[in-house]
Amino acid sequence: MKTTKRFASLFLAMLMAFSLMAVTASACDAGHAHDETCAEATVQPRRPAAWCHSCGQAMIDDGIVWVDGRRCVAFHCATCPNTAVIPW
Repeated sequence: MKTTKRFASLFLAMLMAFSLMAVTASACDAGHAHDETCAEATVQPRRPAAWCHSCGQAMIDDGIVWVDGRRCVAFHCATCPNTAVIPW
């Protein structure tokens, strides 16, 4: 019984190792060109969302601001006078 369990664990470990190699090899596809027809060319990073700490409502996005050379997103709350600036 011990020998069967050892072989089973060895087989599963080898299977996992080979599957990780296959994923890594498929991720590095050098022949793909990102042009206008590619879906990855149009994907943009999402802006962060903010919740008001006093009333718990979603805050409204005021746009991008620069604070000390860092790009941030400014927010204001519609129900109370709170504001927030979150690095992006």
